Amino acid sequence: MKKLFAAAALLVLAACSSGPSGQAPGPATRASVVDGTIRLLDRIPGAQANAAPEQWWTRRQANEGPLTVVDLQGTLAIRPDAPGGSLMARRVDASLAATPFLRWSWYLEPSVFGGGPGTGQERGLRMVVFFRSVDRPFSERLASWAFVEPAEYDHWVEISFGGFGAARAEMAQQRKWTADEAGRRIVLREPRTEQAGNWHVEAIDLNELYKRFWPSGDPSKMRVVMVGLGGFSGPVPEGVPGAIGYISEAYLTR
Repeated sequence: MKKLFAAAALLVLAACSSGPSGQAPGPATRASVVDGTIRLLDRIPGAQANAAPEQWWTRRQANEGPLTVVDLQGTLAIRPDAPGGSLMARRVDASLAATPFLRWSWYLEPSVFGGGPGTGQERGLRMVVFFRSVDRPFSERLASWAFVEPAEYDHWVEISFGGFGAARAEMAQQRKWTADEAGRRIVLREPRTEQAGNWHVEAIDLNELYKRFWPSGDPSKMRVVMVGLGGFSGPVPEGVPGAIGYISEAYLTR
């Protein structure tokens, strides 16, 4: 189990490209599958010598917390700070059928759940997966003739881990769920205490998840084009430490 010791903290937002802008970068700007795997936390601007800024984008509004890359005893991790909301994503090119598994580890800081309910919003971490079909509509081809860039993705799902604040942090309950852009939600684990303060190693079959949200779709024609990491918006009461948690060891695999 990792110890939460940050040997180095490197702000990454200024080094990444903004987005998604609606444009679809070409294959050279995306991470590709090597030996059946894409290591997502790799080539991070400001954190690694082989950085590829064009493969990353970030989104942070003025009222959202920062994202920081930290070194947890040799393992890079993303640390979202309250009030959350910011997102950074790696552009990838992976077949949903060939590399359907998303694997990662995450850790919720127990202290972020103290101080009471605050504004009544949940606090926690999230992974966001963006899908794009290889079959493009005729309207998009017409737009390309007018030099209008195609959309970078068609659908997305968000996998979340968090919960509401409580009077004392140890009383708070956390749960896991996933939702799509339409707000449809699937509960992955019901709320319970003692979820924060421990590392959780996760693996989810994106192929099966896609079929649950879009049963009439064809996963064999879908590609994963981006995977985002961050915290979801949930302001914490004054005096509660700002770090929401950590996300590390994220991979797309077959």
